[in-house]
Amino acid sequence: MNTEWNQVEFKSGIKSETREIIAIADFGSRMSVSDLLKDRPQAKAAFTDEIKKIKKEDLEKDSKTLKIPFEGKGGILVFFPGGDDGSYFLQTALRKAVFESLKNEEEGKEIQVSLRGLKEKEAIRFLGWLSTLAVLSRYRPEVFGKKADERKKLGKLVLTVDSALPKKLFDQAVEEGRVLGHANNQVRYLAELPSNVLHPKSYREKAEKLAKELKVGFEFLGKKELTRRGAGAFLAVVQGDHHERSGIVHLHYNPGKKAKKRLALVGKGLCFDTGGYNIKTGNFMNGMHQDMTGSAVALSLFEALVRLDAPYEIHAYLALAENLVAFDAYRPNDIVTACNGVSIEVDNTDAEGRMCLSDTLAIASETRPDLMLDFATLTGSVIRSLDTRRCGAYSTDLKLSRSAVDAGERSGERVWNFPIGGDYFEAIKSDYADVRQCATAQAADHIYAATFLSKFVGKDIPWVHIDLAAGNNKGGLGLVPTETTGFGVRFGLEFIRDMLGQ
Repeated sequence: MNTEWNQVEFKSGIKSETREIIAIADFGSRMSVSDLLKDRPQAKAAFTDEIKKIKKEDLEKDSKTLKIPFEGKGGILVFFPGGDDGSYFLQTALRKAVFESLKNEEEGKEIQVSLRGLKEKEAIRFLGWLSTLAVLSRYRPEVFGKKADERKKLGKLVLTVDSALPKKLFDQAVEEGRVLGHANNQVRYLAELPSNVLHPKSYREKAEKLAKELKVGFEFLGKKELTRRGAGAFLAVVQGDHHERSGIVHLHYNPGKKAKKRLALVGKGLCFDTGGYNIKTGNFMNGMHQDMTGSAVALSLFEALVRLDAPYEIHAYLALAENLVAFDAYRPNDIVTACNGVSIEVDNTDAEGRMCLSDTLAIASETRPDLMLDFATLTGSVIRSLDTRRCGAYSTDLKLSRSAVDAGERSGERVWNFPIGGDYFEAIKSDYADVRQCATAQAADHIYAATFLSKFVGKDIPWVHIDLAAGNNKGGLGLVPTETTGFGVRFGLEFIRDMLGQ
């Protein structure tokens, strides 16, 4: 949504006059770095001295970074991958090593990157991460007033990469990294917009504009359409929306004959959550403009898949709403019926996310997808269980949620699976309706919330719910340096490919 994010160019080759070099090398191929310095004897001597201080066993504990200045301006940054081979830790180490080098303000910047000495698989992995980091370095949140007038435009960033990769693999790694970087930026950008700027109507307009750009299908299910469908759970939450701008955005991509499988993406898009009559107290209402982060992940993952020419028919559903306090807002002990015929006894109006998602999941199920994946900032209890370094994964199919954990480890966006269903249904039984919205006087609300959602997923549809505990994490996560992490797109792409193929 901001073209400055994509002012990054990658070239394949060598630019000998560049005064700034980033080298990523296996410790065993450290001579490839020394070769880069053959015309810089002082830097080469300094590198030789520094490399003697590193022992191979040191890299079993952690990655190592060397910074060697050149005579005059510039220098070389050498990154030796080490420690736990898990993507999260390597991504974090790489980001801490190189991110500041990738940033620039008005002036353009050129950097020589060397991947010589890395095996092909590792060269592809690090090239993709560097491509993502370069785009992430362009991210700046929206600012207003004098701050906007004073903001300077970013200069272009050019990275010339020396590697042994064939052109096709080089281009694929760069493009996927750029797309994932842009997608993450978009999640963070949308999540950080204030709710008077990003409300259901303006959000819908942004999604429609993107649909036109991508040349994909778009429809909006507003109050009239949702009433016709009997979406009583969603409509209950938005009773207090007197603007009548809430509803479900549906984006549809069909690549034609090459579509091997069908995918449904669902995202919770509460543009602001007061808690309703169970109003949030203290400072808990602060930050509730980010309660739409799940929808930003679903939208950005949809865009990434389309831009990467994914071989699936894809449906994305964004549940856009506001949970407001009004004289006619829904109340505890109300009983409503979702569009799949399941009646719900309301327990807590601050559990609005599962209400909106229940109808949205039921509508998404109508496409009979081969995989359905939803993202939501749904519960505080998942944060109490995991902190904010991972997200929760839930499925009625234990193998599926375990596969999500594996995909998270490989992608660097980690999740942990929790049990749902079975005897957990006992705590959400109602004397008056088919299901109770919350398990009162019970701990582990994240498990009961996911168990509740499973009642609205079509029979035999493979489904995973991601509770976004890691949407915000102080100090960033993996490749991302900011507290708003944009978690989800990288994980989603890895998991979808695992389940549906490429």
